[in-house]
Formats: sequence, C-alpha cells, structure tokens
Amino acid sequence: MTPKPKNLSFNNLAEAHVLRAMRRHHKLPMQGIRKALEQLALIHGTPHPLLDESFRTDGVSLCIEEEGRVVNLTRKLQTEMREFVDLYCDRIQRQDGQAAKLYPFIKNESADAPRHISISPVIAFGRPVLADTGISTAVIAGRFMADDSITDLAQEYAVEIGALEDAIRWEMLKGKAA
Repeated sequence: MTPKPKNLSFNNLAEAHVLRAMRRHHKLPMQGIRKALEQLALIHGTPHPLLDESFRTDGVSLCIEEEGRVVNLTRKLQTEMREFVDLYCDRIQRQDGQAAKLYPFIKNESADAPRHISISPVIAFGRPVLADTGISTAVIAGRFMADDSITDLAQEYAVEIGALEDAIRWEMLKGKAA
C-alpha cells in the first residue's frame, strides 16, 4: 500500500524557506541546525522555532536577538556583539507571532530584491499572487502564454511590468521544479 503524501501547512512552507537558506545559501550543517533549534525551543518554547521573530544567522552561527543583544545558539548561548541579518527571515511577514506572509526570492537573493510575489494562507488559498493585489501568478503566466502582452496586462491590472515579469518567472521556475 502506497502511503498518502502529507500536505504542508503554511508554517511548514515558511520553515522550509528558512531551512533552505541555511542549508543551500549559508551551507550550515544539519546537525548544527538541529542543536540550535533545540536550544531555541528550550528558551522560547515555540512550536516553530525557525519562524521565531528573533531567529537569525550570519552564515556561520545560528542566533537569536534578545533584549538588544545577539545570543549565539550554535556556541552554547555565547553572546555576540555583531548584528546578524538573515535575508530569508526578513522575507517572512509575521502577525501575532505566526508566519502570515512569505515573499519568495525570484531572480536573486539580496536585500534589495523586490517583493513582487507573496504567499499567504489567507489569500488565494495559499497560492502565489502578485503582492498586494491577490492576482494569481498562474493567471498572469497563463495569459502571457496565451499571447497577451506584458504591456496590456500591466494596463489592465494596473501593476508594474517588473511585477508581471516576476510572476511569469515564478511560474516558469515552478514548472522546471516539477
């Protein structure tokens, strides 16, 4: 008997986004990530430690920001003096301590990368949309593939061309991953 695949919750999706950054971008070992998450779970008792608002990494260590200081979870709670910014954590919008919206990277992973696409469990049933519009990226890509021009789509939906291009890229990348 083939087991049924389990669906991911939105929090699981957001955690996978952060874990991907730690593994792929920062090349952190899974063993170190597990230990740091165990420490964070003990300190904050959160069911989703990767989504904890204070959670950060510098690409070498996993840390939390607490009371204006940075505590290194990888180095047995050693206090760090430098600031840490994790691009992936900053692209998760939180509400009431929970992940509410995710802005995935489309072309490049940088602080100034646009937030044209958003994913939220309360908008379009969790499907990716153009940020702040609710317009499905699949609809945009479908219309483009049906020969609607980007200029016409930009006028019709009153959005910038760059956002439409990112929606099409997102859908094309999704197709390659499948």
